[in-house]
Amino acid sequence: MPVSSKNATATPAKIRRFETLLSEISATYINLPVKALERALKRDFERLIQALNVDGCLLYVASENPDTFTVTGPFLWFLDEKQSSNKRFVEWLKRNPSIDADSFPWGFGKHSKGEPFIWTGVGPVPPGAAAEHRFLSEMGVKSSLAVPVLFEGKVAGLLNIFTTVSYQIWPMDLIPRLRLFGEVFINALKRKQSDEELQKALSEIKALKERFEADYLYLKEEISLEQNFEEVVGKSDALKQTLVKAKQVASTNITILIFGETGVGKGLIARAIHNASHRKNRPMIQVNCAALSPTLIESELFGHEKGAYTGAFTHRIGRFEAANGTTLFLDEIGELPLKSQAKLLRVLEEGEFERVGGSNTSHTDVRLIVATNRDLQKAVETGKFRHDLWYRINIFPIVIPPLRERLEDIPILVTYFLNRYTKKTGRIFEPVSNETINTLQGYSWPGNVRELRNALERAIITSPGNKLHVEIPRSSSPKGSKNFKDILEKAARQAIQDALKNSGGVIDGQNGAAKQLGLTGNNLRYHMKRLGIPRIISEPIDI
Repeated sequence: MPVSSKNATATPAKIRRFETLLSEISATYINLPVKALERALKRDFERLIQALNVDGCLLYVASENPDTFTVTGPFLWFLDEKQSSNKRFVEWLKRNPSIDADSFPWGFGKHSKGEPFIWTGVGPVPPGAAAEHRFLSEMGVKSSLAVPVLFEGKVAGLLNIFTTVSYQIWPMDLIPRLRLFGEVFINALKRKQSDEELQKALSEIKALKERFEADYLYLKEEISLEQNFEEVVGKSDALKQTLVKAKQVASTNITILIFGETGVGKGLIARAIHNASHRKNRPMIQVNCAALSPTLIESELFGHEKGAYTGAFTHRIGRFEAANGTTLFLDEIGELPLKSQAKLLRVLEEGEFERVGGSNTSHTDVRLIVATNRDLQKAVETGKFRHDLWYRINIFPIVIPPLRERLEDIPILVTYFLNRYTKKTGRIFEPVSNETINTLQGYSWPGNVRELRNALERAIITSPGNKLHVEIPRSSSPKGSKNFKDILEKAARQAIQDALKNSGGVIDGQNGAAKQLGLTGNNLRYHMKRLGIPRIISEPIDI
């Protein structure tokens, strides 16, 4: 059989059928939805090989590397009755979806010039085509025609038709027509690729928009929210110990649990940790779990899909999604319902969650700081807090001492708040007297720094002249506040001495004095130093 195709031409009837098919296929892809592309390609590959009376068709697509072409499943087609005879070729393509210039230099040399690859497995082998000849013969291919397809002036793919049952002479006037088919397919694929890139870009823009909107929202909330104070104020040893621990853990990603009474500044310490971390370029997201109803807290934390519940008219991202890449501060975590605690544990363990009303799993990279004024260990014992979540968040606890344990900070805080309110109101007051400071130090401040701030703010409003008159609750400030302070210190000294006797001088541990008093070891050492209490309490000796 002759192998040359220079003089072979198609009959006019075949040309008309071929051009009609080309016209129909071209029209198909004009408004074809991207999702329907692969199904349309399979259908039209079949129509093409039936019209040409060949056994198979495949489309190689150029990769970013100009010396590599790749074929995937949807771009390969055999007639059903020819599947068994092409099994070897199909298996090879599964293992080797790409072809490159090193493996087939002769064919790539032609493609780089925009020339077709014409091969028939009988007769002399073209010079330099030994690799191509050996491969196609091993695959059982009898004849092959691969036409380079251009897109924007560059070779973007190869449309290959071939036979595996009989030899074929390829008419020369088939080449430009086959190239037109290839251009239809490649243009459709490029449109799909552009659409996918556009959708990806839009998704990224949407995600960034949601992130920026969330950041703006939380920044706006923080600006409008009254903070305990704007920076850490104080020089007491108890406060310094807290700040040292905060500094130690700031650069890590571990979960932090902050203990402290209401008003001590748990949010302030959380913010200080965030601002010292590598996530400081984005705002810290804050949630007060006690301020949300049990029915809304999951939506607030994890977001919800449209229609998840009555009133959910649009989808909404939650705080965990908004805090991806930054710090999330959950205040009053002890108020979380048990169901929400389970979801929180999953986020901590796996970084995964689903929006309320949704089934798609979302991932987040969040540094979590939690805080509470409750005894969570007791809540675990009573079944109100999950023990596994307790163990997971209690990795690095930080205890913020109450104001009554850092009395030396009161004069500093008073000066700080007065300077702050003087700038706001323009009123100037005389320096606060020692008598007033003693009165303030004699009060137990159950509301801590927040209560002190509020008391000073009231005093600024109600004081008629430039002398500050601070009123504190009478029930906690009897006459002779200094004597009341002495009474408190005496009671504290006695309690510490009793606890040290019971523990044999041991401060830390399960049976230590600190545990008996409900204090941390560091806090107990601070009070021992302040009150001049030795570690070993001598017992009187009977004679």
